[in-house]
Amino acid sequence: MTRLSPHSKTRPASPAARPPVSDEAVKQQRNGRFAVSAGKTIAASAPDIFAAWSSPRRRACWLAGVKLLLRAAVAPKSLHLTCTDDDSDIEVRITPKGRNKCAVAVDHTRLADAKQVAERRHCWKEMLAVLKHYLERPALARSHRTGI
Repeated sequence: MTRLSPHSKTRPASPAARPPVSDEAVKQQRNGRFAVSAGKTIAASAPDIFAAWSSPRRRACWLAGVKLLLRAAVAPKSLHLTCTDDDSDIEVRITPKGRNKCAVAVDHTRLADAKQVAERRHCWKEMLAVLKHYLERPALARSHRTGI
């Protein structure tokens, strides 16, 4: 920490004096496009979460109506997708948080404007909740869903 003399004209702002960081802040990228992030902790293994994203058949069970093109993936850690409706990019990161529990982070970039950010923020919160419900259903429902 930098110590300032009592005669210094500039002082670091106290935490109380700093403006609060809004969860609803809009992130604009250097290229003029916009981005939104969302995340959820899900009680499922990384391979199960990865499969729910990477398999078009499984993805259709919880992310209906969204046309995605899988560009790259590192199983079971991350996926890079393109939303074919608007050519925006989606990065999904899956981080294990213990046995059968993972954090899922979604970064949706190359959005056109702040309005689209608000729409996508709402959609990702909903869709991650649907994914959580889809993956955390009882074992009987899971075996039906995977065909086991």
